[in-house]
Amino acid sequence: MASAEQLVAAALQGAANPNHEIVQKAEAQLSEWEQQPGFFPILAKLSMKLANEANAPSETLSDAVKVRWMAAVYLKNGIERYWRHNSRLELSGEQKQQIRDILLQHYNVEDVPQVALQVAVLLSKIARIDCWPELLPTLMKQLQACSDAGDTAAPLQQQQQQRTLLMLHYVIKALASRRLMAEKRAFEELAGQIFSYMAWDIWATLTARFLQLVKTESEAQAHSCLQRAHIAMRSLRKLVVFGCGSKPYKSSDHMNFIEQLFERLRQCLELRYELRMRSAGQQLVSDLERFILKMMKTLNEFMDRHSMSFARFVPMALEFSFHYVFHEGTALIFDAGDRINFSNFVIQAINLLKGIMMSGNDSLAPDASANTLEDELLASAGQAQTKFFSLERVTYLCEKIVTHYFLLTQDELAEWQQDPEGYGQDDGGGDAWKYELRPCVETLYFTCFTQHSTVMINEVLKFVRRAQQLQLTEASELKAILLKDAIYNAVGQAAFHFFNKLDFGAWLTSQLLAELRIEAPNFRILRRRIIWLVGNWVAVQLPRELRSVAYEACLHLLRPEEDMPIRLAAARTLNHLIEDFEFMPEAFHPYFAALFEALFLLLREAGACDTKIVVLGTMTLLVEKMSEYIEPQALQLISYLPLLWRESELNEYNMLRCAIIGTLEQLVRTIRDVPETMKPFLYSVIELSTDMQQRSHVYLIEDGIMLWLAVIGNSTALTPELLALCDHLLPIIEMSSENLRTVLQLIHAYILLDPHAYLSRYGEGFVSYCVRSFEDIRAEGIIAMLRIFETCLKTDAAMGLRLVRPALPFVFRQVCLKQEYPMTMGWYLTLLARTLLIDQTVFMSVVQELPQPDALARILDVWIEMFPLVADTHAEKRKLFCLAFASIFGDNQLLLARLPHILQLVEETLAEVMDKQYTASDEGVDKATQRYYDSLVIHDEHELEDFQDQLYDDYHSKTYHDDRHRQLVLKDPVYKIPLTDYLKWQLQSLQSQLGAARYEQIMSAVCPEILEKINMYIEQTVPKACGVCAGNGEDNDSTSNQTALD
Repeated sequence: MASAEQLVAAALQGAANPNHEIVQKAEAQLSEWEQQPGFFPILAKLSMKLANEANAPSETLSDAVKVRWMAAVYLKNGIERYWRHNSRLELSGEQKQQIRDILLQHYNVEDVPQVALQVAVLLSKIARIDCWPELLPTLMKQLQACSDAGDTAAPLQQQQQQRTLLMLHYVIKALASRRLMAEKRAFEELAGQIFSYMAWDIWATLTARFLQLVKTESEAQAHSCLQRAHIAMRSLRKLVVFGCGSKPYKSSDHMNFIEQLFERLRQCLELRYELRMRSAGQQLVSDLERFILKMMKTLNEFMDRHSMSFARFVPMALEFSFHYVFHEGTALIFDAGDRINFSNFVIQAINLLKGIMMSGNDSLAPDASANTLEDELLASAGQAQTKFFSLERVTYLCEKIVTHYFLLTQDELAEWQQDPEGYGQDDGGGDAWKYELRPCVETLYFTCFTQHSTVMINEVLKFVRRAQQLQLTEASELKAILLKDAIYNAVGQAAFHFFNKLDFGAWLTSQLLAELRIEAPNFRILRRRIIWLVGNWVAVQLPRELRSVAYEACLHLLRPEEDMPIRLAAARTLNHLIEDFEFMPEAFHPYFAALFEALFLLLREAGACDTKIVVLGTMTLLVEKMSEYIEPQALQLISYLPLLWRESELNEYNMLRCAIIGTLEQLVRTIRDVPETMKPFLYSVIELSTDMQQRSHVYLIEDGIMLWLAVIGNSTALTPELLALCDHLLPIIEMSSENLRTVLQLIHAYILLDPHAYLSRYGEGFVSYCVRSFEDIRAEGIIAMLRIFETCLKTDAAMGLRLVRPALPFVFRQVCLKQEYPMTMGWYLTLLARTLLIDQTVFMSVVQELPQPDALARILDVWIEMFPLVADTHAEKRKLFCLAFASIFGDNQLLLARLPHILQLVEETLAEVMDKQYTASDEGVDKATQRYYDSLVIHDEHELEDFQDQLYDDYHSKTYHDDRHRQLVLKDPVYKIPLTDYLKWQLQSLQSQLGAARYEQIMSAVCPEILEKINMYIEQTVPKACGVCAGNGEDNDSTSNQTALD
């Protein structure tokens, strides 16, 4: 019978089989065994090349190697899942120790690079997750044993040293990535113990040995030394950046090491030049370049993290970067034709130079009163920087950047020809300056402007004058065109610095437009650059009278016969022109149709996803800005978008789909009446983008919900297809609260569209979700849910109250607890008031369910106490509360005891909601009698204009949703019933219940001034519709001489 080890080995061999079915069965078996004790120790043993196999020949693709590699991969994944202390099925301490013992015994035997790499990752993951005190001493002991042999070491020992350095590097890298403060201190202590040995006994020795061997034509041995020195450098990069504490300038080892890096860099750069000259092995030169880049990255990271300690090396770093990138040292990195052959080094050197310049205004600023060592370091660095960046030096830098690095290279021109759309993409943003040469140079150029603006402005203006004097014709040489392109690029990159210093309008009309219309092949370079320059100047100083010229230029360059990069640059410039603050739709209208047609043609011809996104974005902006004129063009775009959507589905261009959805949303909001032919496509897009079972929902869901919201807002009826989409609503918010706000807006819109259809099908599920979520979401989410509950009660009181009933105990309980902020409490009380006005029986049944024995008294007290905290801007809410209070006026001791407080709140609300108007008195037209009307009463839609701000918070444009909201407001008791009329009727009812004597006794406890004011409002109220009728002395409120409060 096969042993467990043999079974696992067979399964691992099956997992490496090319046959997909065998792989699936093997993976299922391995997954089943993961929870069996002893499985991972067996994996550890299988991942190792045991000592008795050490002398066997190295396999490359044999079954044994595949088994070891698969075992190491499965063990690595298992460590991630089961080694952590908080994991659900954590490995036992005994199994962990078995794995550690196996790895420590056999880690140095593996000689297949791919498997050795996996073993190194294994060691590092365990070291990062768990304390493993034996690991580093073992690795260091092994490294020392391999290194003691010195120059006479056998190739086998050299390979073993390289493997040990690799293991050590991954362990150090993993430990350096730990972020807790105690873990950082532990790593710093560890780094202090091994840094000196790694820097001087390993790296320095191997580097010196490499430099010696490579000159004696021992290329193979030199290459071996270089590979080991490179791995050691990778470890030292982590040790010197993360392991030297906060004050590395106090450590002579660290400072000497940084200084040594500059010397080794000079030697390696010269050596690289020599190797290229003598046509040495390509792999050796490539590895040497990697070694140089690793040292440069170490310097950059050390400068970023330890700027004060790096201050000592500022003069050295400035001279180094300047020498090799801008001065005599460029011969080492440029070919004979001024073509850069080591661009990654240039990027690192420029970033080093730029980093020092950017720190010049703060951390490296000179301090005249330097007393401490830190002050001396910073002062000396600041002085060195001031001395270095002299007028002549900055002028020289500007000239080199513009006339050398800004020139388009032959490689870039070839890319233009081979991949026009890829070249036309403006992808220099983000962190591109860290990895690409042109964005890197442009950021250095801009940094020079921020640090030395006066000198740079004067120098660039000289170049502008030079460009203005250089008149080009169709026969002009490419060199002159490239120079002008570089100058225009220099002006555009720092456009804001030339505000009021360069008359761009005059330059545009006198020279640039003429060059824009030269059709010679090489002038495509200038056409693209000029229209790009116009786009950069839009927000700086482009005169309004020249906007039409810019529109015409964009239209000219959007022609189908133009190169794709030029058309894309014109589309981007048009985008800048449209979104500018001074954009005027009326002035743009004559060019609108032609430009939209040109963009539409470009969209159809573009093949790359990124290109379509750029063009579609500009067209979407046009739809938004030109909404009054868009209808004919909109229909054309609408007919094409389904085709573009199908193309994006076939190629899974999710970002393009996002752009399409954004365009659809803008179209729906703009044209308002959605064409019937467009609706099936809209529904299918919403269906796909909001279906949580689709992989693409990760990219599309936010835009899909916004489109859905626009469609609902502009729909006049709830179709079955539109209602069926609601199946996606609850899964979206149950999965994550990220889109909760917009989903709640959607639900609110559905309820206004057809409350009976939506609530009868989805109402109970939504309320159930809200009840489950109340304890877990923030106040903002609770308020949004309560707003929907209120809408349910306002649209259909009976159905709404039945649906909301399960949530009322929570609302009433929160009122009793009085732990919420006033805004949230205001919404709890709003729901409570609505319930009271609709059905007092339901209100009392909820009160009886509360655990507090005096729940009703507690609710009334909290309500009275929180009433004054309702914001003055919510007068309608105060009136609602007064209507609710008045509705329960009756022979109830709890109420009567609090009636004085309630009437005081009613009087304050009357003072807020009652507005004055005057009518002619009976004595003559000279005098007028002061009358009042309820300012919140709305008789028809014409009076709604005064309430726009408080009624429409979800939609800012006129939609059918607005119309539905208007109709709902007209049905609301708050806006239908005058407060004084309802109060008068309820007080009269209370008087009839109590009797005159008891009523007067109750009213005697109320402040006389409050009674007088309430009585005045009731007596002098006139209907709002009466208005001011001059000469009309008829009293519209003459009822009886006995008032309600008498």
